[in-house]
Amino acid sequence: MSAPNRRRCGFLRYVSLLFVVALLAAPSGALAQQATPAGGKTLVGAFDVGPGGCPECFNPLTATAGFTWLEKYFSKLVLYDVDFQKIQGDLAESWQIAPDGKTYTFKLQPNVTWHDGQPFTSADVKFTIELAKNPDSASYIGAKFNGVSGIDTPDDHTVVLHLAEPNAALLDALTFLVMLPKHALESIAPKDLVKSDWWQTNPIGTGPFKWSQYKPGQYVELTAFDHYWRGRPKIDTLIDRFYPEAGSAVIALRAGEIQFTYLTADEAKSLGDDSAIKVLSGASQVANYLGFNLTDPRFKDLRVREAFMYAIDRKAIVDQLYSGSATVIPCVFHQPQFQPQDINAYAPDPAKAKQLLQEANWDQIKGAPIEVVTYYGDQLTNDVLVTMQQMLADVGIDITIRTVDTPTFNGIIAGTDWTMFYGGGANGPDPDVTSTYFLSTDFPPNGANRVRYANPDLDKLYLQGRQEVDPAKRAAIYQQICGLLNQQLPWAPMWVSNRFGGIASTVGNFAWTPAPGGGRYYDAAETWTVGG
Repeated sequence: MSAPNRRRCGFLRYVSLLFVVALLAAPSGALAQQATPAGGKTLVGAFDVGPGGCPECFNPLTATAGFTWLEKYFSKLVLYDVDFQKIQGDLAESWQIAPDGKTYTFKLQPNVTWHDGQPFTSADVKFTIELAKNPDSASYIGAKFNGVSGIDTPDDHTVVLHLAEPNAALLDALTFLVMLPKHALESIAPKDLVKSDWWQTNPIGTGPFKWSQYKPGQYVELTAFDHYWRGRPKIDTLIDRFYPEAGSAVIALRAGEIQFTYLTADEAKSLGDDSAIKVLSGASQVANYLGFNLTDPRFKDLRVREAFMYAIDRKAIVDQLYSGSATVIPCVFHQPQFQPQDINAYAPDPAKAKQLLQEANWDQIKGAPIEVVTYYGDQLTNDVLVTMQQMLADVGIDITIRTVDTPTFNGIIAGTDWTMFYGGGANGPDPDVTSTYFLSTDFPPNGANRVRYANPDLDKLYLQGRQEVDPAKRAAIYQQICGLLNQQLPWAPMWVSNRFGGIASTVGNFAWTPAPGGGRYYDAAETWTVGG
């Protein structure tokens, strides 16, 4: 079969999924809770399968995903509720914000201890924030705290953050930051901590489970922390099993070898009638996009980037491959309040794409076929990319597709020796979460501006958005950001899709919702049960 025919077959493969969403019952508010069965003390899951996972990424400062698992033994000051509607306390019992927006005072939960028995105190909070801010730590979220000008710890259970300017997104930023033990890590230089063995030998957290053992390439095992401040977990052992091939995790779920894993849309459909497994679904909050390496001479001409947008029929892909379970987006934001009314929808127009390429002298500058790297290894994504490949080929752009695992992808994209990638970026619930993708101060390794886009006007707008506390005025600022990104196209924005998980019906009180990189919400893991 010829390459074009294979690509067309890939496109048609998913036409049969047109009714997938109707067949899948989404839990209310993306929260899945089941009756608690009796008995059972071990839960085995493939927590790092899928786009929210990062297998064997144990340093939470540098890991851009995997927090569904990391938050089982580490904790944060604050988290979202499971519906991502509001921020609530975790290690912070309460907080107050000064009228000028420049001082945040946190009261910490009393009687919280690290897994080694040492008390969790305000000194740990100060240490963690300062460590994340230190460029040597290579923290991808450190830039979010650059506005913190000082940290006071008047007593063991009070932390006062002083800001140079108001930051309406500070609480959201804290939902990314795992608290770390000063007493265990202060003797390790930040640059040495990046790849220290500490993260995978006996890391110390304050979460409901504590580190037990790690078998490289196989699994990580945690055990219940008897002194967890919310109460000892009902499960004795929690295991994260690694699966190089995501489909193998689904086979294991069907066989009862594991109780939880991520599912693609087609896998979710196939499990819809299995009474032993409940299919969970929810909006991913992730903007899928094509990232251009803006250091590549071919992409410096805006007309080339525009040609990609006009060549790709995003709505056709959403309708026919995603079966409607995705929403086309005009920029990084999927929330309507952050999208201006007069935004360019980039309706598919192959003729216009060809014209733009001709004006940009594409035939003279195109060089070898463009490699698109991705960490999405599922069949649906492969078919999506093959479909894009055909659409782009129809206007004279040749691409090849390369799929790698997440750590390999992160290593490639951290440098500049790549051309394009297909990935996903968090876009909610606070719009400032997207700033690290575009700020000129957030180039790797100290941020996620992997396309290396630099625009002083955009930098100023993001800063204004952080400082504005009035919701309506703040939304207007992000509309300007959306419009600028829509016009300049450092990314080629695609869509936000639904994501799915599968949980054994024998698991009780299980809460899961799709989230960028996993985690950032309170899932009450200490109440989970397994039995029957």
